[in-house]
Amino acid sequence: MTKTLSKLAVMLLVVSGCSSQPTITSSGVSWQQHSARITSLNQWQVDGKLGYKSAGQGGSANLNWSQNQQQYQLSLSGPFGAGSAIIRGNNRIASLYRGNQADTDLPQQLALRLTGLPIPVDALSWWARGLPSPSKDAATDLITGADGAAMGFNQAGWQLAFSRYSFTSDGNLPGKIVGQLGDHSFKLVISRWSFPEK
Repeated sequence: MTKTLSKLAVMLLVVSGCSSQPTITSSGVSWQQHSARITSLNQWQVDGKLGYKSAGQGGSANLNWSQNQQQYQLSLSGPFGAGSAIIRGNNRIASLYRGNQADTDLPQQLALRLTGLPIPVDALSWWARGLPSPSKDAATDLITGADGAAMGFNQAGWQLAFSRYSFTSDGNLPGKIVGQLGDHSFKLVISRWSFPEK
C-alpha cells in the first residue's frame, strides 16, 4: 500500500510538472536568476494601452512610456476622451502637460487626480517589468512560471497578475499587467518593448 501511494505521489508530481499552470517557486533559484537579470534593465520604452477603472470613473489611453533610470516620460493619446497628455517626472515629483496647461505635484497625487486610482507610482516601473518594487513592503503570494518569471504577487495592497510574456534580447518581459485593489483596477497591455542602443 505504501509503495502504491508513493508511486501515485510521483505520478501526480510528474503530471503537475507537465502542466502549463504556474508553480510556486520553492527554492527561489529560478526566480532569483530571472529577477536579477530584469532588475538590471533600467532603460527601456514600451508602447501599449492603459485602461483603468475606479469607483467613480474609468477610461483608457494609448501609451508610449520611456524609462531612463528613475526618470520617465509617459505620452498618452486619447486619454479618457481628453485629447493627449504627457507626464514627465521621477519618484519625487512629476508634471502633467495637457495643451497649454501644466500641473506639477507628487506623482501619486497626479495619478489620483487623473484616474482616481490610489496607485503607488514609484512601484510602476518595477511592476511593468513583472518585479516587486524594493521601495515597498516585500511582495507576498509570489507565483512563478517554469522559467522563473512572476505570474502574480501582492504588493502595497494590490493584487497583480502578469501574462503574455515575450522573450526579448534583454530578458523575458510581460505583455499584460493587471492590478486590482478593491473597486480599483488597471490593465496595461504592452504591444512592444524596445531598448536603447548599447
